[in-house]
Amino acid sequence: MQIIFEETWEATLSDQQKQAFIHQYETKRSVHEEFTATPILLKRKRNGGLAATVFLQNNRDELLSIREATVCVVNEQGETAAKETFSLSLDIPAFTATPWSFVFLPTYVDSMEEPTDGWKVIIK
Repeated sequence: MQIIFEETWEATLSDQQKQAFIHQYETKRSVHEEFTATPILLKRKRNGGLAATVFLQNNRDELLSIREATVCVVNEQGETAAKETFSLSLDIPAFTATPWSFVFLPTYVDSMEEPTDGWKVIIK
């Protein structure tokens, strides 16, 4: 499995930041589903929104094109903490992972609790 960076990320991240993402990915446990979203950092925004940075992992043998995604952040109890539909233009090559951030507007955040490592991100 290889890490790739979307064009904008590639242009704006320093080599040190890219290496930090690669190192973090290498320390995550391997998941063998066709597509996964593994949280890197979940952070509450000052305005009440939520930022979810994840590794989007394509374990299939073909390109994965994502144009619209309904993203749910779920707490340890399985309750939805945030849910929003995002429009994007992202292509993830076969057997690669890419970091990506979803920023939820405050109106789409249903929980006031601080995110923990036990929270999950589900993409439909």
